[in-house]
Amino acid sequence: MSVQETALDSFQVVTFSLTDGQKKEEYAIPIEQVREIRAVESITQIPNSKSYVKGIMNLRGLIVPVIDVKDKLGMKSNAESNAKQRILVADLRNSLAGLLVDEVDHVMRIQTDSVDDPPQNILDSNNYIKGIVKVSQRLIVLLDVTKLLEDSTSDITEAMKGAKQ
Repeated sequence: MSVQETALDSFQVVTFSLTDGQKKEEYAIPIEQVREIRAVESITQIPNSKSYVKGIMNLRGLIVPVIDVKDKLGMKSNAESNAKQRILVADLRNSLAGLLVDEVDHVMRIQTDSVDDPPQNILDSNNYIKGIVKVSQRLIVLLDVTKLLEDSTSDITEAMKGAKQ
């Protein structure tokens, strides 16, 4: 098998965890959509923004909105942060957004044939899910960050306008 065939049969993802109560769920996004992974530093809250728009952060002079992925997906979000929380800086179409997650696990290569379609019509957030990955005895939800952020664009724009006033 050539290197090119291997590249077409697999792709790399950044895996991360979201904790809902005591239950830890695993998620992943394609690595090419992640510009960098940052520790949670100073996030400036924006008054009157949606609950999942955590605020804005300064990324080397750029103002970047921060989205709480857990809240956006309808999971119970923690009021307090923990030391394992990270911000995945997503780069989509030359637009940056921070994705607040509970813990970044690792980068892994996933075989394309191990991705199943998501269950249809049972989840409100189903349109944000590209597929379900089976790895050993675990299930990892593959998120569609493009759809997640496109659906949030108007709320982010509104929050950013509020921040400039």
